[in-house]
Amino acid sequence: MEETKSDYLYCEECNNHVQEEDDFCTECGALFTDNLFCTRHTDILADGVCILCALPFCKRCGATLNNHFLCNEHNNYEIFEGMVRVYGTLNDVSAQRAKNCLEQAELHPVIFCRHQPMGGARIVYTLFEAQGDYYGNLVNEIKVMVPCQEVFQSEEILKSLKLLE
Repeated sequence: MEETKSDYLYCEECNNHVQEEDDFCTECGALFTDNLFCTRHTDILADGVCILCALPFCKRCGATLNNHFLCNEHNNYEIFEGMVRVYGTLNDVSAQRAKNCLEQAELHPVIFCRHQPMGGARIVYTLFEAQGDYYGNLVNEIKVMVPCQEVFQSEEILKSLKLLE
């Protein structure tokens, strides 16, 4: 029998495609079950699941930020359209090196910027806030971003290359 779009289930919070057996939405962290308890407070029901570490947390241990539930430990990550920033630089060669090394590990990185300059001044404009001033122009970093489920593996690889501390 052929599946149709109406056969799919969707998260009520973010409209992400989900499976019937899922306990939570991997895109936004919304819960689909009433019996998940907080990882740290095992007597308190969870309010969501961190989309990075996939652990349930109560409202004291996590929160929804920009439509993504994150635990307090991971709430400082920059997330845009399901991708997480794992590395940022003003050097396009360094960003490309990081991307290539992550691809060699069979991960799915993307370089995020409006355009990637090749040679000359490194002036980059993106959808994110400006990071400084370069010859009188606003400069943003070139961001290497990966899907949420690849964040921790990507960080380990970038640490081994001494690109992250």
